[in-house]
Amino acid sequence: MPTLDATNRLTPRAGAGYIRHMAEKRKFLGVHFKCCNAYARVYMNREKTAYRGSCPRCGKRVDIGIGPGGTNSRFFSAQ
Repeated sequence: MPTLDATNRLTPRAGAGYIRHMAEKRKFLGVHFKCCNAYARVYMNREKTAYRGSCPRCGKRVDIGIGPGGTNSRFFSAQ
């Protein structure tokens, strides 16, 4: 992945397109962290075996496994 410096920045239009492309590409779940009353997206790991993320305020980790017999829900609450 190339690094960006002051001489090679994305234009606003190209940057918005890149962000939209990445948002569509990466699968995520929405999680409400009750510990801090905060919301965050948790993303699928590289092995595609679980969604992993953390509370944006206190850093509490959450792992949501992927497998047969699961659910179609896209939003969850974590204690």
